[in-house]
Amino acid sequence: MDTISLILGLGLLALFAIPIIYLILKSNAQTSKVKQRAYDFATQNKLKIDEFEQVGTTIIALDVSNKKIIFSNAEIEDQFEIIDLTQYATIQLQQDLQARNSEKIQFLALNFAAKQKQSPKSICFYDEAGSDIIAPEIRLQQARKWETKITPLIAA
Repeated sequence: MDTISLILGLGLLALFAIPIIYLILKSNAQTSKVKQRAYDFATQNKLKIDEFEQVGTTIIALDVSNKKIIFSNAEIEDQFEIIDLTQYATIQLQQDLQARNSEKIQFLALNFAAKQKQSPKSICFYDEAGSDIIAPEIRLQQARKWETKITPLIAA
């Protein structure tokens, strides 16, 4: 009886644990591929990635020495953009709230205001219309973290 209970317990554990382990391994492999594509793109453009993060479907990488940001939407493969921070005067966190509920975040982005005739750029961290399942408050913390990293590079 004890061996049957043990076998059933191990069987149930395997039944629940194997799919979770599979999802974790698959997610790590996908993140690794995305990161490698970003590093390859940086190397092709003679940039060195000092900071890298995948925020939802957005990939952000920072080259401190060249004052440039590489970013991309992870859903669109190999479409990276480079933002030269020397071309921008300020960075501002855009936080749009829902009209009836002033606490709920609807849209969250970092906006770069150009110094000259350069077009303004924006990096989206959260859009309620998107498929992001992470709470907007967590995305707000990530956006603020990147704002604090980027602001000194623009000011310098």
